[in-house]
Amino acid sequence: MERYEVGNERVELRRAWTPGEVREAVREVVSAAGLPSDRALRVVIKPNLNNDLHALTGNSTDLRVICALIEALLDDGRRDLVVADGPNVGVERRGIDVFRRLRVANLVNRYPVRIVDLNRDEGVYVDLPDGRLRVARTWMDAQVRVSVPTLKTHAEMGLSCAMKNHVGTVVAQDKRVVHRDLARNIAALWAVAPPHLVLVDALVGMQGNGPGDGEPVRLGALFSGRSPPAVDRVAAAAVGFDAARVPYLARFPAVEEPRVSRLGVFEPAPARSRLAVASERRELRWLKRLVRPLVALPVVAEAAYRANIVQDVYTLEDGGVTGVRRTSDDCGGCTACADVCPTGLPVAQIGRTVDPAACLSCLACWWACPTGAVALDGGPLGFLERHATRYKASVERATRTST
Repeated sequence: MERYEVGNERVELRRAWTPGEVREAVREVVSAAGLPSDRALRVVIKPNLNNDLHALTGNSTDLRVICALIEALLDDGRRDLVVADGPNVGVERRGIDVFRRLRVANLVNRYPVRIVDLNRDEGVYVDLPDGRLRVARTWMDAQVRVSVPTLKTHAEMGLSCAMKNHVGTVVAQDKRVVHRDLARNIAALWAVAPPHLVLVDALVGMQGNGPGDGEPVRLGALFSGRSPPAVDRVAAAAVGFDAARVPYLARFPAVEEPRVSRLGVFEPAPARSRLAVASERRELRWLKRLVRPLVALPVVAEAAYRANIVQDVYTLEDGGVTGVRRTSDDCGGCTACADVCPTGLPVAQIGRTVDPAACLSCLACWWACPTGAVALDGGPLGFLERHATRYKASVERATRTST
């Protein structure tokens, strides 16, 4: 474990990859976090479930981390646990159930937790520098708040991590208010209801055209601390980003930058197209609202994606994939599937158990398997078809184990 001082704040970095390593690291984090001592207090865990891209692409919070965190909190005597997030406006507007697609909903079969979609939650009005919006009451009223963001590049902000994670606490289409002046509003939003603990999932990050169309990169790390700005400074340095060039971090007083161990150097997001930049101009908001139904058409959305105007193209069909099945034992010593299994199943049991208490049907093993020994069960693929075409090979490379 490595400790870094950012002003008066402490940030810790732990290396982890396998489910056992993640559980051990998260137990250490929770034990040292100094959470409120009353175990009866409600704990709200806020992951980053931005859209329906699997965690191994680097987009959403890994179930290895969520499972380990729930177990650590339960072991600490916490009994009122809620997992809550509000996915992005495109997902919300189309009525896509991200909790189901990412198999977060299957957590209720294993743990005594509740799930709350913050986009459907009652809102509490708050004033940000560039407008008034609703923050979900579940987050505002939480007695213990734990933020579990991911580490990825961002086409507008350079980087998305702990501070950006709070955009998911804003109710539904009110997130558009945040985007009126994204850097300034991100810098203010986290302080509306600050977390008691930040635990950054940097097992797999996303570089390049993030947060929705970049490339996964294995980092094998977890960051923790209490201050989102401090955590973001350390995380940025760990992937070669200058905090002064991340617009929302640049709004904070300069501090002596910590000398952080490099996990790698993220490829930054490419320059946005002129049309993408123009679409965010205040005077053109009316036009953007007017053409939104047209952009939702698959053929138009695909054209906008290829023109680098949008990152996300959504498929409305959930599909019929129910889980995975084992097709071969000839793995050549590869343990990639077991390394990414949230519940810690050994290789021999992966694809053979259907017990929901042991297998979340999260498909992580299939995403990571480079040999075809793990196959999808059920069908059709639905939304997974596009995701697999775009990311399957990239995920296999990012999660590869030595043989």
